[in-house]
Amino acid sequence: MNKKLIFLLLVVLACKRPSGDSGETTVTARVPVTVASVSAGEMSEYLYFTATSMFQEKSVVRATAGGYVEEQLVNTGDAVAKSRELFRIRTKESASLKADSAGALGFTGLIPVKASLGGMVISIDHPKGDYVQEGDQLAVISVPESLVFILDVPFESAGFIKPGASCEVILPDSSLIAGHVKSVLPSMNNAAQTQRYIIQPLVSCHHPENLIAHVRIIKQVSPKAVSLPRGCILSDEVQQQFWVMKMINDSTAVKVVVSQGLRTPDRIEITAPAFAETDRFLATGNYGLGDTAKVVVQGTYKEH
Repeated sequence: MNKKLIFLLLVVLACKRPSGDSGETTVTARVPVTVASVSAGEMSEYLYFTATSMFQEKSVVRATAGGYVEEQLVNTGDAVAKSRELFRIRTKESASLKADSAGALGFTGLIPVKASLGGMVISIDHPKGDYVQEGDQLAVISVPESLVFILDVPFESAGFIKPGASCEVILPDSSLIAGHVKSVLPSMNNAAQTQRYIIQPLVSCHHPENLIAHVRIIKQVSPKAVSLPRGCILSDEVQQQFWVMKMINDSTAVKVVVSQGLRTPDRIEITAPAFAETDRFLATGNYGLGDTAKVVVQGTYKEH
């Protein structure tokens, strides 16, 4: 009897314990994440192009007679006023008679060369002592106030840029210059298939020529865009489907397919479905999560 009783007890205990039960408690891993909410307001999408600075107004100073450059009265980088004397040329005849008795009669043979407009001397082509012919280029004067930026735009983007449109010029030091599209040149670059636009700064700026900058032009504006930080938006490998991970409670996030609108470097507009301002979405820690994921929220995502 004792052996049978012991056998029955063992059978009962075996039936009560599930097969494979090790007696350990299973713990579900939770992914640490940060969350963000949607924001509503005006949102703009921009086009970015490369531009180069150029002086539109330049004056070429030319020799008014053949002879020797007797005096050079300016140097490269000097600011000059209109009608200022820049050079003095001694004619060839005067140089021959310089030591002659005719010099006593007051014949100097020096011909002044003056600036036809005010500006900055950007080059000296014939310094003191050079022999020049009539019409030779002596120097070049630029007008700082005539500085513009030349913008090369691909033909497929030309429809977004109209004369008179506002824009911003972003310099290499990240400073901004407000400007507008002054005009468009009626020709295309044969090799690059780009068209040139002239960007006029709204205020006078003293920058060098051939400075490479970027021009930002508004492509599209949405006055009441609902957007999320870019990190909230996930996509497949071919970027055909986009989704977000939405919190449905304090510890679970589910996959929700979305449609996109405008895009900026920081945010993306969500056109569908409609979300509430109280909804929360994974901003970090969301990459690679399945349709339903257990998470632990460590805080709110802070945008830069």
